[in-house]
Amino acid sequence: MSTEVVSTGNRADIAHPATYAAGVPYAEFARLRRDKPVSWVPEAALWRRSGEGRILSQGPGFWAVTTHEGVVAASRQPEVFSSGRQGAFLADPRTTADLEQARQLLVNMDAPQHARVRKLVTAVFTPRAIRALGDSVTAHARNLVERAVRQEECDVVADLAAELPLLVLADLLGLPREDRHLLYQWSNNLVGFDDPEYGGGDVEAYRKTFFEAFQYALSVAGERRRAPREDLMTLLATSEVDGRRLTDREFCNFWLLLVVAGNETTRHLITGSVLALVDNPMQRERLVADDTLLPSAVDELLRWVSPIMQFRRTAIVDTELCGTPIAAGDKVVLWYTSANRDAAVFEAPDELRLHRNPNPHLSFGMGPHFCLGAHLARLEARTMLRELAPHLSRFRLTGPVVRLESNFVNGVKSLPGSFTGQ
Repeated sequence: MSTEVVSTGNRADIAHPATYAAGVPYAEFARLRRDKPVSWVPEAALWRRSGEGRILSQGPGFWAVTTHEGVVAASRQPEVFSSGRQGAFLADPRTTADLEQARQLLVNMDAPQHARVRKLVTAVFTPRAIRALGDSVTAHARNLVERAVRQEECDVVADLAAELPLLVLADLLGLPREDRHLLYQWSNNLVGFDDPEYGGGDVEAYRKTFFEAFQYALSVAGERRRAPREDLMTLLATSEVDGRRLTDREFCNFWLLLVVAGNETTRHLITGSVLALVDNPMQRERLVADDTLLPSAVDELLRWVSPIMQFRRTAIVDTELCGTPIAAGDKVVLWYTSANRDAAVFEAPDELRLHRNPNPHLSFGMGPHFCLGAHLARLEARTMLRELAPHLSRFRLTGPVVRLESNFVNGVKSLPGSFTGQ
């Protein structure tokens, strides 16, 4: 079910998911940064489907925080700008039960619950632990690239960008590799809820996805409790935090967050990186010629792509942000994709500069909700680009770039191309 973009005069509607099918509206974000860094934005009216039929849904509007300074300031005040009050996603929970369900996800928690649950897997994602995965990540990336290069035509999303994080996730979690496509399907249905091809705005399909994913997770957890292994599923199913094991609901939600966050961010980072290098051939050739550029290149591509474009907070008290009064209960949306193009922080922000240093991008957030998987995402992106580098100069697009209709993820669904150089 396609959606129709709601126009606001000649300005792109940053609230509407369909706007992003044409790409991120950087010009509108630049205008907001210039004119009013904290701006009130009406929410788009969107049709949803459920067992009750078609429902027109429209939120109350939100404060769009578009500058680097504003996003940093709000992120450093979790006691004022709450993730848990109404969740961290732009759309409001439909019911009290939906809100309680949402609060089981780590991104929708405030202290002290957030710190307690996060502590459970912090050791798995340390730089040292991630470095230990280097050989297996390299083997996966090399096999995928070799296969894609041999094909007459490939799709960067399906054949490379989606496959690498899914294979790594399967290894980390101790899941059969053939089950990785279940993870892909569930992730698409949840993150792509507004996209006609994926979630299609279908509330019942959304809930069904949660049910199927949770049943799968509980089945694996039961197996691990009976026969523990050296994998992350065993750790989640058997570990205790402050003397208490995760409840089944906590376990399922935490597992699902790892599954979704563990493949969505990296998938769209890798896809967006390949597209950025196609569009910026001089920068591409610099990377091809000098692989010591990879660490700074990955951070610049993180800034450029900003795979997660925004997260929502709710003001707990009357406050002020960048000189704008905000009332208790107001919705506040932190636009990382805009903050990462802020000329007050980044020289020539609309230029891709793979050597950029320093690069204080906010693509992993900041504060207590800084992305747990940041080190892993960097490793996967760096490894994939290293394996692709010898072939990048020959890569050509062979069809249209199909983008995700989402105001949350800067996603590409299909990026067809060929390494034949023709």
